[in-house]
Amino acid sequence: MNRQKLKREAKAWVEEGIISDEQYDKIIERYSKSGPNSIILLFAILLMALGFLTFIMSDWAREPHLSRIVILASVTTVLYVLGDIRYRKSADLIAISFIVLGYIAFGAGMLLAIDIYNIQVTFAWPFIIWAVVGLGVYFIYEHKLLFSVAIAVTTIGQLYNASINSAFSWVLLFLLLLGFGHFVYHHRNYLFSYLFSISFVVQLLTLVFAASQQYYWLILYFLILYVAGDLIREQVYRKPFKIISLLAIFIFGMYQTFILQDEFYMDNLTLQWSFIIVWFVLFGAAIAIKIIDNRSYQLIDFVLFLPIAFIPFSYGMSLIVLFIFSLVWLFIGYKQDNSEYILIGTISFLVSVFTVYIQFAWDALNKSLFFLIGGILLFLISFLIEKQRRTIVDKQKGGE
Repeated sequence: MNRQKLKREAKAWVEEGIISDEQYDKIIERYSKSGPNSIILLFAILLMALGFLTFIMSDWAREPHLSRIVILASVTTVLYVLGDIRYRKSADLIAISFIVLGYIAFGAGMLLAIDIYNIQVTFAWPFIIWAVVGLGVYFIYEHKLLFSVAIAVTTIGQLYNASINSAFSWVLLFLLLLGFGHFVYHHRNYLFSYLFSISFVVQLLTLVFAASQQYYWLILYFLILYVAGDLIREQVYRKPFKIISLLAIFIFGMYQTFILQDEFYMDNLTLQWSFIIVWFVLFGAAIAIKIIDNRSYQLIDFVLFLPIAFIPFSYGMSLIVLFIFSLVWLFIGYKQDNSEYILIGTISFLVSVFTVYIQFAWDALNKSLFFLIGGILLFLISFLIEKQRRTIVDKQKGGE
């Protein structure tokens, strides 16, 4: 069955009220399972993409000569044409593979031309063009692999611009929010929501360092993503937004436990009242949303979003916050007999323990002993997580 035709038909069924959004997701998921051949094709795409990118970095390719550009332009055209012809006959992964490789070859050719003719790239315009083309190609063919590659180009372009030009591209961020966000909203796909959330986190992380902002602005940016997840009712958006934001702020909390020990860093840390004002308003709104939606038990999430760098004993509090988050979720999970909450609490608690271990054992222990104990601790964490996973699976089977 042609999956693209099925998607179009199923969307029409949703609009006509024949099926619900949940039924639409289940129908598409049922016909989206890929076999071993799909994995082989994905690896083929990856290897050939690496081949294109390696080619543009080779000494032969970077010599100023029009023939190099003509070769890549010809390869791009051939791949696009082959992919389009195949797609019109059968919209399968082989057709999409050719189109994806053509898209990658297009970007590689553009980067090669820039390098050969020593064109100055003072901002991220090559990646902006590459990302816009990616959006256009996805609009035509609507395949999740094209979306994934295009949003990866957007994210990598932001990182490249920050590392080379020490600048942040607002255009790439707007492309993410308005361009990719449009498809995320209308296509109701968990993968799209996760990729969008990850790209948002990475881009805002880039903004903090490229714009030399104080590190605590990340708290506000991650909170924005979390609140967005709370405001959107549909689970296909809510769950990815909240999971990625919580994962990001938890890793931020772990990082914070290290920098709060650095006296030199802390001496140069200044409080910006603009941050406090915006954070206070958003934090208050987030709490109000939880209470209105009768989800007060989730208020524990906000302990991770507290700007503790400006309170006394901030280093100790940064560790305590991680443990409070973990233990409360464990308590809620066991009280509500919710396996997912128990898993969140267990993993975060074990990671918190490992963070404390690194904090205190690195200087106190012999380095070989440190790594030995660390390895044993990781084995223990892996064992407990696997045990918890099996418990969840057994409960789910028992419920069925």
